[in-house]
Amino acid sequence: MSSLGIGSSTSNTTSSSTGTGSGTSSSSSSATAGPVTFSGLASGIDTSQIISSLEALTQQKISALQTQGDSYVSLQTTFATLESNLYGLQSDTNQLALSAGGAFDGLTATPSNTTTLTAAAGSAAIPGTYSLTVNSLAQSNQIASQGFSDPNATLQQGTLKIQVGSGAAVTVTLNSQNNTLQGLATAINSSDAGVQAAVINDGSATPYRLMLTATSTGAANSISITNNLTTGSGATINPTQTTFQAAADAQITLGSGTGALTVNSATNTVNNLIPGVSLNLLQANSTQPVTLAVAPDTTAATTAIQNFVTSYNAVVDYITQNSSYNATTQTAGPLLGNQTSMNLQNDLSAAMNATVPGGTGGITSLASIGLTFNATGDMQLDTTALSQALSTQSGVAAVKNLFAMSGTSTNTGIQFVLGSTNTQPSAGTPYKVNITSPATQGAATASTALASSITIGPTNNTFSLNVDGATSGPVSLTAGTYTPTQLAAMLQLQINASSSLNGNLVSVGVNNSNQLQITSQAYGSASQVTIGTGSAIGATSPLGFAGTESGTGEDVAGNFVVNGKTETATGVGQLLSGSSGNANTDGLVVRATLSTSGTANLTVTSGVASQLNQILNTYLDPVTGEFTTVNNGYQTQINNINTEIGADNTEVQTQTTQLTQQFAAMESSISSLKSIQTQLTNWATASGS
Repeated sequence: MSSLGIGSSTSNTTSSSTGTGSGTSSSSSSATAGPVTFSGLASGIDTSQIISSLEALTQQKISALQTQGDSYVSLQTTFATLESNLYGLQSDTNQLALSAGGAFDGLTATPSNTTTLTAAAGSAAIPGTYSLTVNSLAQSNQIASQGFSDPNATLQQGTLKIQVGSGAAVTVTLNSQNNTLQGLATAINSSDAGVQAAVINDGSATPYRLMLTATSTGAANSISITNNLTTGSGATINPTQTTFQAAADAQITLGSGTGALTVNSATNTVNNLIPGVSLNLLQANSTQPVTLAVAPDTTAATTAIQNFVTSYNAVVDYITQNSSYNATTQTAGPLLGNQTSMNLQNDLSAAMNATVPGGTGGITSLASIGLTFNATGDMQLDTTALSQALSTQSGVAAVKNLFAMSGTSTNTGIQFVLGSTNTQPSAGTPYKVNITSPATQGAATASTALASSITIGPTNNTFSLNVDGATSGPVSLTAGTYTPTQLAAMLQLQINASSSLNGNLVSVGVNNSNQLQITSQAYGSASQVTIGTGSAIGATSPLGFAGTESGTGEDVAGNFVVNGKTETATGVGQLLSGSSGNANTDGLVVRATLSTSGTANLTVTSGVASQLNQILNTYLDPVTGEFTTVNNGYQTQINNINTEIGADNTEVQTQTTQLTQQFAAMESSISSLKSIQTQLTNWATASGS
């Protein structure tokens, strides 16, 4: 909004007089490149005052427009701040409204002894208490050469071939430029051979030794050396003379007694033993089990609710402050009587006081978890009541149901997963879920039946496969003689221990035809098992595989029916999602674990935060939101006023110029007439004498 001054755009008047005869005077006007000036003395009329008065009338109108425009600017600024506060509330509301991955879905994993292991729980973890015993830690192979008296002792030249486990062999060359003990260590470190080399000092008479440490832990990652440093006059070196540390797997036991499960891991990070839980092994203690408690993260949930209360109160307080009337100054807040802000207050209050059906443990309203309102409309949190509500796993689920969108199904094989802001609650009539085709898993079945007894030895103990897009590399099987069932159990353990599979797990069993079957634990079109990828396929024959078997799963298929109308859905794995644009089920996701087609009635309930989110969207949507409409309306008014002020300024400038010129012409004419009058008078006087 710009304020346009009138005085700067009008003419200024100056006086000038010239003598035309004894006792007489005349006024003259000049039209030059500058403004027109005249005195007004010839007519005796104060033309300058007339013009100023006309300008003042127009300025009053402009000032009124500017005042009106300033009020719109003030409202626009007020709504911009309110909008910012609403965005903060929306952000905190989202954390409570999410059906999955929100404030109530976090889990903690707390071990009883943090010197033995630490743990982290993901969203897929299952709350519970687990007993773990760390029998041994994973170690990297560490070997050393014989001692030398000088770290720069000259060595024989040639090549040193280094291989870690079944990885690629790397050749290191020693020539006359680097054939010293330190030079060999430097060459190895530059070769990317999977080992780190260092010259150490053991304090003996010949203290300097070359030590090699594998960069990967695990029993399969032993260091192998082919020594061809045989030419020249330097000293010979035996890099494998001493084994400081053998390559070893970590071993950890889940549970106790005869039902305990013991697994090996090539690293000290174990991700597959407890679903959704990552274990970091720090210290072996085979006689002291560690209790691991996996539980809901109530601290995160409490913090999220506290943040929600703070941001809600910020909105309410801002509206209250800007809707008040100051009797002393007799000024009203910019939002006093504003319909949009009043509607917002009413909508927020309705959402906060809503009762959510289907609550468990009496948790059906905010008041039931310690959230109440004071006389000014601010929300107050009773942390003791909230803590009590969150004290159990079922309590956390009930509080989540109070805030987030949730669903209950009549079929345990079809379960609600999540809904979006576009998903509508099912109201009185449940949604019908039709599963027309269940999700399947990718599986590879051996071509040949197993013998009653299978022997695995050093010539047939490697095996490779691809699971869900990740290639295992060589899987080393434990040598021994197995029954088909024993072989399947050992194979499953070794495959799932492969770090190259990136956590993609399989189950291995024997079918009715006595054939091994390796099945991905994932579902859908991304679930795939392919046998014999890569070169490590020595064990495929005794396992009954030809090395070409593969299998791919299928995604779930189905739809939703709402009040007799079918709404389409898309399947990914076991998840069936309502299509974008569906009137009711847009963003609705269910998990179907059925093995055959089936149906379920699904009741979808919208919690307090979920309802509030939908309300906030009606105000904050950048295209159709109420605040966008309000802001555009104020901006239109401001633009119109600025345009009108500009037009008024132009008009008054034009009128001033015209009047100035007209008054100047008038004064010139009067001055001329007076001059003629004087001349006639003088002539008459002269004639009479």
